[in-house]
Amino acid sequence: MNSIFWPYRKQHKLRAVELAEPRFLTPTLRASLKGILPLANAIRDLERAGEGDSELSRRMKALIRNHLTTASAELTDKASRQGLDLIAKGLINDDQYKSNGSILASLDEQELVGHVGPLGTWLGKSRKLFFSAFFGTPNNSLQAVSDVVDKHFKGAVSRLSANLDIELKTIPGCAYKIIDLFGIAGEADTFPKHFAYLMPEDQGIKYSPNKRTVVFANTYLALYQHIADEQKDIFGWTDIDLPCRSEIGRYLIGWFRGHDLGHSIVTEATDYRLLSRHDRWGSMVAQEAVADVFGFLLILDAEIAECLGLDTTKMIRLYVLELLRYLRRGPADFPDAGSAYIQLRLLEEWDVLSVNSPGSIDIDCERFVSAMARIAELLVKTVLVNDVGSFDAFLRNYSPHLADTDQDLLFGLEICDTSLFYEQTLTEKT
Repeated sequence: MNSIFWPYRKQHKLRAVELAEPRFLTPTLRASLKGILPLANAIRDLERAGEGDSELSRRMKALIRNHLTTASAELTDKASRQGLDLIAKGLINDDQYKSNGSILASLDEQELVGHVGPLGTWLGKSRKLFFSAFFGTPNNSLQAVSDVVDKHFKGAVSRLSANLDIELKTIPGCAYKIIDLFGIAGEADTFPKHFAYLMPEDQGIKYSPNKRTVVFANTYLALYQHIADEQKDIFGWTDIDLPCRSEIGRYLIGWFRGHDLGHSIVTEATDYRLLSRHDRWGSMVAQEAVADVFGFLLILDAEIAECLGLDTTKMIRLYVLELLRYLRRGPADFPDAGSAYIQLRLLEEWDVLSVNSPGSIDIDCERFVSAMARIAELLVKTVLVNDVGSFDAFLRNYSPHLADTDQDLLFGLEICDTSLFYEQTLTEKT
């Protein structure tokens, strides 16, 4: 398996994205962070060679700890300093790493957010953890968008429950930290790029009292602009039909926070552990579908949409472009791609999506929201219940990982072979 590019493609088209370093970096802070990234890359290379636990690897981690200690002393924000100190201590041994993960997830850094150490990769690629490092600065304007969704979440769920005539409940979710990435190395800098990590679960710490999703806002925006937006011709849409450049972040972060909170919406009968024992991959696909659909309906809740200034039709179009971006990565390679297929397949079945010819699709925006509510009702009956029979039947009808090998899973489109490539001023400029 190629550990740099995954999944297999005949070719990979790369779109360069500049990761600009923040202006506040002092020379000492800059040098320390810059020194960490090549070491993280070297440790990941040692892992590939089967030498991840070697003496050389341990020496490199000691050098990274020194850099982190030096960098911490340069920061003015207490939480940011604490974060780097905890990361440095976590590199000493596995016990420290695990105990510090929950504390890191509870922080609210105002200057610098980072990670150095083992980190998960794409589930279809490997279940193992590999050495990674990343650093970013808080994006307060988009954090405010997420905070609006949080503020109105309970009321929106109550209204959604009434509209669907289904008793929905919520379980504890995760916090959100939105950052602009400026430095990254190791497994996290392979292809395709992640734009979010659930911490500390992606650090291998599954059960933690504190959890947060760290979102790379600039990566997310680049994925939309370089891949999702370029699909608009498929639908005959132009720029005027979509959110303008200054609005895109608000729409994307609003919907993605809705998605994250959608994971916490359940019913009294929900038992994901039961579904996972029956079909682990299918359970992950179905849970992503639940989060997607509820997240979409939440973001168009009257109070949230008004507060964020979202236009319903533009939100629909952006959401469809994002579904296609996910789908075209490989319907059976990623749980979220499987989720996209399920939704698009149902929309096609109900004549809300129509494939005119290869590369030409129509969407009925007038019926789209009601169709998504109908998908939510179906998911409640087949996924949010402890009925393995209904769940299995749903997967066999709609999940791409169980589809016939000759079935068109891309709605007449082609697999996307475009990935982002980071140009990091921190490491590439003297």
